[in-house]
Amino acid sequence: MAMTENHPNATAVKEALNGLIYGVSGHSFEVLDNLYHRDMQTCLLLNDGTLMRNDKAGFMAFIRDNMGALKDDDPWVKYHLVEADDTHGHIVVSRKNNATGRYQLISLSIDFVFEDGRWQIVREIIMTRSDATDG
Repeated sequence: MAMTENHPNATAVKEALNGLIYGVSGHSFEVLDNLYHRDMQTCLLLNDGTLMRNDKAGFMAFIRDNMGALKDDDPWVKYHLVEADDTHGHIVVSRKNNATGRYQLISLSIDFVFEDGRWQIVREIIMTRSDATDG
C-alpha cells in the first residue's frame, strides 16, 4: 500500500514528531533515544555545501551540544507533507531553531518506521536555508 496523506497513521506520525519537537525544545533529550531508531541515519546539508552525516548516537550528541542551554518555549514548525501507510511514514517540515549552532530556518525530510510498538525515525535529511525571519 502506498503512503497517503489521509491514511489514519499520518496523524500518529505527526504526533510522534511533535513530541520530539516540543520535547527537545524543552530539553527533554530522552525523547531522542525513544524516537530515533537504532539504525537511524542523518544527513545535514549546510548553506556552505558541507554535508554532515551521523548515526543515532552521533546525532543525539550533536543536538545536545548545539541546543546547549537554550530553551525554545514556542518552537516554530510548518508541516508541508505528512503521509503514512501501515508501517512507514514520511514528513516534510520547516523549522526555525538553533540545532546548527545559530538560529535559522531548516527544512527536513523525515522517514519513519513503525517498530517495537511505536513510530521511530530511521532517516532525516536536513537542509539549512537561511537566517530565520519572523513569520
